[in-house]
Amino acid sequence: DGGLIVNILKRTASFEDRAATAGPPLAQSVRLNVPKKTKLYVDQTLRERESGAAMHRAFQMDLSRLRLAAASAYVKALESSLTPMSCRLSEPLKMNAVVQGLGPAFKLTLNVQNTAACRPVANLAVSFLYDESLYRMRTPYLRIPLLVPGVVYPVETFVECSSDKGISDIIKVFVLQEGSSAPLLSAHINMPVSEGLTIN
Repeated sequence: DGGLIVNILKRTASFEDRAATAGPPLAQSVRLNVPKKTKLYVDQTLRERESGAAMHRAFQMDLSRLRLAAASAYVKALESSLTPMSCRLSEPLKMNAVVQGLGPAFKLTLNVQNTAACRPVANLAVSFLYDESLYRMRTPYLRIPLLVPGVVYPVETFVECSSDKGISDIIKVFVLQEGSSAPLLSAHINMPVSEGLTIN
């Protein structure tokens, strides 16, 4: 019918028969250098086979004790207000802290939020506990305005490091309410190391 078919082959072409599917890689046929089973390994295997149920019960008991210890520590932290979230239903609060600056002057910002659905929280204050020989704070006691639900309120203060020894410490933050002896929230802020003292 006048058609023309042209096939071009390389000179180095190989016309050997090959399987349609690729076989396993060559590395699969290389035997691994597995060490021989020692007597300790065999004894341990026999022990696990014979007392597997007892070992599983001991593991489950230890796991239950660990969960109980973690839950007890969490409840203790909530009751002593050592968490950045309040466990009181009447004052559901959340707080996080941000430290800005290289030193010796730092800007400390506390973001306080009322997580209640529709109830505002009032009569709150923030108090700081720190090493007075290491830090100086302009306002160690701050009043917090009325907290509307869902709004994050930044509370700012300035901290100055008075030491040139290149050390840092923890500043403790307490959120207090009038008429209550226990703090609603508390947080420990790890202050960064100051770059140096200012020269007056």
